[in-house]
Amino acid sequence: MCDFMGNKNLACASRAEQKCFFDSFDCILSDMDGVIWVGYKPLPGTAECVQSLKTIGKTVSFVTNNGTISTDTIYKLLQNHKFSIGSKDIVNPITAYITVLHKLGFEKTAFVLGSTELQEELKKAGFKVAQNPPHPVGETISEVSKQLEDDKEIGAVIIDYDINLSMMKLQKALMYLRRSDCYFIIGASDKSVPFPQYGSVLGNYYFIESLKDLSGRKPLQMAKPSSDFTNFIMEQFNFPNPKRVLFIGDSITEDMQFATNSGFQKLLVLTGVTKIEDVHEWKHEEKYKPQYYVDSIGALNLILGKLKIKEMC
Repeated sequence: MCDFMGNKNLACASRAEQKCFFDSFDCILSDMDGVIWVGYKPLPGTAECVQSLKTIGKTVSFVTNNGTISTDTIYKLLQNHKFSIGSKDIVNPITAYITVLHKLGFEKTAFVLGSTELQEELKKAGFKVAQNPPHPVGETISEVSKQLEDDKEIGAVIIDYDINLSMMKLQKALMYLRRSDCYFIIGASDKSVPFPQYGSVLGNYYFIESLKDLSGRKPLQMAKPSSDFTNFIMEQFNFPNPKRVLFIGDSITEDMQFATNSGFQKLLVLTGVTKIEDVHEWKHEEKYKPQYYVDSIGALNLILGKLKIKEMC
């Protein structure tokens, strides 16, 4: 049995240790942004690595907190970039929202703070989505009061990343959430979101925290690293043994925490939010340490190549 040390560069491990590592899992669940691509542009060697992993008998699936586009759109992007992946092998918050609403037997209208594509996917799944409030709203007490009138038909508030978020949308969400019969469902709650050319932009964290605080409500979170999302993932992919699943991610607080809570093995890549300094100067709980890290998915493919893939099949 292998004794994985943790926080070790897989490329520096012995060939025997590397082979032992690959033999320790059957299924791979990988994050996407900062792992296989940045801004939907694939990182070098990622498509080739997916194929290499499949060649040695591993199943490969993707999970992302990106709830701004549908899994169908993601699948088409992957196909365009020559990734060998099936449409059912991708999960994101939109998939989870739809599944949860169906399980709840939801028949009312959802008030959605999210992308146009998210709203359209909910409609395609048979759910009613409330219209966005007018913009701008008249700056008078009477006009604001009119917009804040409760609508008892609203039965769920869903919060994802909304580039057109406004104070009025947040105010309306709060009014609905003050009713205990209104479901509170959220996606990713990051403080910041990686953004090409600008490093990062403001995430949902502070808006969600304000709504939680003022409504006194605890949301159902359908994104990493929540246990709600873990349960959904386990149902979606039906993994027979979580210990035989390897999770690949670029974030310690999101991906490594999610993998730890799910009972998965962990591989950290340094092409996203985590840098080598974060690995060497560890400031997180010890349990979140990955078994190994690699510089990139391309580097992982090079390791597989040196191990001679055919000998591992």
